[in-house]
Amino acid sequence: MHDFLDFVRGPLFRLTFLIMVLGLLRQVVLTGLEIARAIRRAADKNIEYKRVMKTTAEWLLPFRRMNRLHPWSGYASFLFHVGLILVPLFLYEHIQLWRSAIGFGWPALPKTLADFLALTTGITGLYLLGVRIADRAARFMSGFTDYFLLLLLVVIFASGWMASRPFNPVPYDTMMLIHMLAAELLFVLIPFTKIAHCVLFPLVRLSSEAGWKFPPEAGEDVVLTIHGEVKPL
Repeated sequence: MHDFLDFVRGPLFRLTFLIMVLGLLRQVVLTGLEIARAIRRAADKNIEYKRVMKTTAEWLLPFRRMNRLHPWSGYASFLFHVGLILVPLFLYEHIQLWRSAIGFGWPALPKTLADFLALTTGITGLYLLGVRIADRAARFMSGFTDYFLLLLLVVIFASGWMASRPFNPVPYDTMMLIHMLAAELLFVLIPFTKIAHCVLFPLVRLSSEAGWKFPPEAGEDVVLTIHGEVKPL
């Protein structure tokens, strides 16, 4: 068990981390090329970059929208995403893994704060999973991948938090194996699922802005696509 855990922490971690980085880099390059192509073909090449940056910031810090419609879900989603970003990057034990994979590290969060964020992320993840199951509209818009990814994230945070607890009923090596394998599965899935938006989100707003700058004769092409040839009156 211990030898297999060393393999998971070492070579397998580096391999899955490399797959994630290369996969996300591919997504960024392809998205950037599509944006450049859309701007090059656009009739109006005046992109309001300041408005795009402002809209992106408003979506990243959605304090104004969290009180609308489903405030509890809004707060839970915000806390979930905060932990989702901070804990993997700034937990001391994680930084040691990053250091072994890329050769350098950075300052870590205080252990108490990191533990609190990990626990909060697991609890809010369970809450969001329950909402997705119970709410008819959310259930209608959700597929298997949505449930699986959310459950996988809950397992990662719950197993990581439990592994460091003295009251953990599961042996430490077993719990860490669950934690590491689940996290490395996520590494492989990230570039090929909607979780890639964690990197692509700023580009998505710019892509949307560029996409509405229709190329010349786009209106006629849309009419032909929808209605076929239209005879003049």
